[in-house]
Amino acid sequence: MKKEKTSDKVETKIKLFLDLIRFRNCSMTFIAVLLGASFIDFGQIFTIKVIMAGLAAFLITGAGNIINDYFDYEIDRINRPHRALPSKKISKSDAMMMSMALFAIGLGMSKYVNIYCFFIALSNVIVLLTYGKYSKKMYLLSNLIVSYLVASIFVYGAYANLTDPDFLANSKLQMVALLSTCAFFATLSREVMKDIEDIEGDRKKYAITLPIRLGVEKALEVSKTFIFIAMILSLAPFYPGFPPEKFNLFFYGVFILIANAMFLSSLRMHPSLSQRAMVAGMAMSIVAFFSGELLSALI
Repeated sequence: MKKEKTSDKVETKIKLFLDLIRFRNCSMTFIAVLLGASFIDFGQIFTIKVIMAGLAAFLITGAGNIINDYFDYEIDRINRPHRALPSKKISKSDAMMMSMALFAIGLGMSKYVNIYCFFIALSNVIVLLTYGKYSKKMYLLSNLIVSYLVASIFVYGAYANLTDPDFLANSKLQMVALLSTCAFFATLSREVMKDIEDIEGDRKKYAITLPIRLGVEKALEVSKTFIFIAMILSLAPFYPGFPPEKFNLFFYGVFILIANAMFLSSLRMHPSLSQRAMVAGMAMSIVAFFSGELLSALI
């Protein structure tokens, strides 16, 4: 019986940890690092350094999610009372210590990869801490910060696979830049949609967000504009003369059309469902870019 109780406690703690860090988001971050690395040299994405870079990004993302919950504690008691912190499954002090530990481990691992990854990781940690503390008072800037953080993951992954000293001359960087830009605008759209979902709690805590300043209807139009920009940019590989030389446009096209259909359908949903559908669309977009690069390497 004691062993069963001990195992139950361990399982509960693991579930709590995965909930705190948002395991799904962290896993997408890990995959995004591999994708960024794949455009530089697909044959080297499973090296120790690239995997280490992915794990570092995974941990830093998890730490950022925890610290964001820490600073949003009062607002989440209204908007998301089921989460670990507002439901008091873990104390604020324990959450803070866990976040700092994950930040430190993630930075240490990124330093092992190379100096470029370390500086990107360090910059993002500083941005995450600033965002966590002041995000609800930064108006649209907070949305831009999150979008930058997501977009930077692919660049970070590309630098993790750095082997050529003349890195900036690599034509494959154009695909990394495209991927990052699409991710930036898709995330920006989702962040505005999340603010619409959170408007009740944000108003009670005197937050300054786009929906509060402009109203829900205008904020929806802004969110739609950003997602349309991302969708248009996602078609760039089909434009004449766009690199790279080797990229499987057929499989990319199939998956990116599915992703764009998800984005379009999300705009007809309630904000609480819409921003989740956008995450699914972003995941499908990653599959599209990955399949285009993977199949071009295999065929």
